Amino acid sequence: MNNIKRITALVMAMLMSILMFSGLTNVKAAQTAHVSISSASANVGDEVTITITASSDVKIELCDLRINYDSSILQYVKGFDAGGGGTGRLISPNATSFDVVFKTINPGTATISVDKSTSYTSSADEDYMSLTTSSGSVNVKAPASYSSDNTLKSLQISPGTLSPAFSPDRTTYNATVDADVTELVVSAAANDSAAKISISGRRMDPGSNTTTITVTAEDGSVKKYIIYTTRLEDGQEATTEAESKTEAVTEDVSQTVNNDGTVTIDGRKYSVVKDYSGITIPDGYQEIDYDYNGQKINAVKGIKTGLILMYLESEDGKGGFYIYDETAKTFSPYNTVAEPEITYVVLPITNSLEKPAGYALTRFTMNGKEVQVLMDADRQYCLFYGVSSLGEKGWFRYRVSDGSIQAYSVVKSDTANADVKADNGKTSGNSRFWLTIVLILGLIIAAFIVITIVLCTKLAKVKKVFNMASKDGVDLDEYTEKVIDGYAEDEDDSYEELDTSSDKISYGDDKSGKSDVEELKLFDVEDDK
Repeated sequence: MNNIKRITALVMAMLMSILMFSGLTNVKAAQTAHVSISSASANVGDEVTITITASSDVKIELCDLRINYDSSILQYVKGFDAGGGGTGRLISPNATSFDVVFKTINPGTATISVDKSTSYTSSADEDYMSLTTSSGSVNVKAPASYSSDNTLKSLQISPGTLSPAFSPDRTTYNATVDADVTELVVSAAANDSAAKISISGRRMDPGSNTTTITVTAEDGSVKKYIIYTTRLEDGQEATTEAESKTEAVTEDVSQTVNNDGTVTIDGRKYSVVKDYSGITIPDGYQEIDYDYNGQKINAVKGIKTGLILMYLESEDGKGGFYIYDETAKTFSPYNTVAEPEITYVVLPITNSLEKPAGYALTRFTMNGKEVQVLMDADRQYCLFYGVSSLGEKGWFRYRVSDGSIQAYSVVKSDTANADVKADNGKTSGNSRFWLTIVLILGLIIAAFIVITIVLCTKLAKVKKVFNMASKDGVDLDEYTEKVIDGYAEDEDDSYEELDTSSDKISYGDDKSGKSDVEELKLFDVEDDK
């Protein structure tokens, strides 16, 4: 009986410990508000209403939101407390949902987002709440009467000549300029007077350069013409067209962390900005505290991408976000390319990556910034390594002519398979941990059930013994537990009178009708009993 009591106490202590542990892990999280923006489709000239909503598990007492939108496609009509020029402000002490009206003025896709650096919400319990956001968009279609002609009528450069000769249907060209050329002069004319032309990448640096001529038709359709220009170094002779197509670039960037906390990238010194006041955080990222080289600084982390971004500022005051590689302790420029509803962050191409055959490593201008890509021989497509806003990481194929993007599969090497196995190992480890927890709880429950059954059996036996003893007028105080058990195991409830003058007590006949009887031996029975 004492052993049973000890086991019961141990099981109860374990159950109470589990309950206390689960209670301790229920810590109240910081209050968070989420701002969502609806999307819409319209034709040029229509008015659209966009709904901006702040939500939280607790009541929001105040909203002060700054909104950014594409003013080249949308024209503000009403809804902001102050708006115009691509920005607007929403402020209210009691409302959490706002309707903003825009007029569509040009075809295309306009993004509407929250400037988290200047927006906030508050609740009754806390002055400020942590803020997460999602963007909205308006897809504006052109009327059927709008022209879709996005071709060039002519294209010339100075100095240098295009190779091959210009043709409206060809979108990629090569050129070579001397070492003293610092800027490429581009002359381009659209075939349709309603089309618009923009040019980027005119600066010529030693080596490979990319110049992009973007033609946007009246209906919003886009075509891009690319010029790959090689600027020679002093004393260098011009290469052939085939050589210029497959020219490789150095994939390792020279970086040094200085004693004063600055970082030197390609010979240029940058300081790590610690305060993000007035800096617009990219969509899909949230501000975090980060331990950088032993110092607590502000950084941003992708909600789905998981990338760490830091804002670096050069000595001339110019700055931007850079991707920080936590393993290599290096920085690379943060650059994105986008399709409707999806944004891609372009990552550096390192030696450890499995590269597909038939492509040459080179530099290419995307979205106005130079990045590393793998270019095919015809320069019609290039591959970049990156991560999408949906969290998908890997190779993506970029079509040079129109900027369309597709996922690209590469056969994985043994190294990649090892990474997969490592991930599976982590998953298996987590599964074993939870399986162990379940087994422990199962054993505790099983032990509790067994103890309950044993106790119930004991109680039933004791009850039977006392009922029998009461019926026969027997005092059980003088008997051992073994004798009492033997007394309880008799199958017949009718007994003869006990003879206390003898050391042996006989009772009843067995069911077979024989005169044999069981015997119970008395222990230390006093004469007066």
